[in-house]
Amino acid sequence: MRTHTSGLARDLEVLEVLSFAEAFTNGGLGVNRIAELTERDKGQISRVLKTLASSGLVDRDDKTLRYSLGPRLYSMAMRTKEAHLALLSEPRLFELVAQIQETAHLNVLRGGRVLTTKTVVAAQALRRSGWDGIVSAAGSSASGRVMLAGFSDEEIELWWMEHAQDDPLPALQTAFTKPLEPINRKVKRQLPAKNLKAFLKILQGVRDLGYAISDGEFQPGIVDAAAPVRDSSNMIVAAISTGVPKERIGNQFDPLGQLVSGAALRFSTDLGAPIIGPA
Repeated sequence: MRTHTSGLARDLEVLEVLSFAEAFTNGGLGVNRIAELTERDKGQISRVLKTLASSGLVDRDDKTLRYSLGPRLYSMAMRTKEAHLALLSEPRLFELVAQIQETAHLNVLRGGRVLTTKTVVAAQALRRSGWDGIVSAAGSSASGRVMLAGFSDEEIELWWMEHAQDDPLPALQTAFTKPLEPINRKVKRQLPAKNLKAFLKILQGVRDLGYAISDGEFQPGIVDAAAPVRDSSNMIVAAISTGVPKERIGNQFDPLGQLVSGAALRFSTDLGAPIIGPA
């Protein structure tokens, strides 16, 4: 059982547990299961849940006695800048899905990780629909690399020292049922390149192309492509990405990169980015 007793830390751990797939699949989680996943005392978790329920941050089903995330939490989340960005991205993601017939995503950078905030699923999707909220390793993913490419070399060096070996997934997620996708677990705790010099060279290549390609690093047999989204200040605020089976695309990466770049440029224009030339 964990020994630290910070009230905020306990609350956040409980909310994090309730945000993952097991809770959604089972219509919530009971006190015993939450205590097991957080490695905390059952009585302690019960008290935390009562407090969170009284504030509307979690809901309790009177029949199953299971807890799930509450409406107040969703209401707060929808008022964030990223939620607004995700909503605005929908038309451009739908356009990309129509062009490539594959699922498309909007992603944001979170330190050493990439968080998927919006997913539009293709009719014949290889990937399942539940990618919103999924976290991946920034340095090893196409989305992470296009966002990191917007940093200066000095900023990238600081990022490398702090985040290059961050876990791609929060520790609690490893306790849940394995996802349907064959996510490459070998990425975990590995450097995104053999050294900082090599990583800077990779990111310079991304800058030169205007998009990033990840050939099977995140999912074996899947070619991921991503391009940066810029706001009105010309800062990179997100990335649009997609994944295509290797057997379908072969080594023809440039056409895929160009399609994703087009979607990201059009969305950047929507956000007021000062882009020169056709978007």
